[in-house]
Amino acid sequence: MLAALFTPLTFAPSAAILRPCASRALRTTTPTLASYYETIDGVKYDREALDAAREAVAGKGDGRVSVADAKLILGTVLDGGGVTANEFRTAFYILGNFKFTPEATELFVSELSKAEAK
Repeated sequence: MLAALFTPLTFAPSAAILRPCASRALRTTTPTLASYYETIDGVKYDREALDAAREAVAGKGDGRVSVADAKLILGTVLDGGGVTANEFRTAFYILGNFKFTPEATELFVSELSKAEAK
């Protein structure tokens, strides 16, 4: 009898008998996580950096990225030991598609030029 508990099972969907809690768990869908990338016009960009830029221009203020906001965005771009091609592409997309204060532009470009490519 003990050997019957440890015999391998063959799984066939039509023959599967599940406990009610396991059956419920399999029927429920798991929430999908947001992708690391966001595709815009067929090009993949770093979602975290784009979200930081969107948050920077939303809400209070004049709709421009300030120096403090630029530092936050740079933190998402410069989060590893170097900057990947995708992160560079995202940074330049943000620079070209979001309004920056002159000081923030200077900081953003300066820090990107210092970054080492991966």
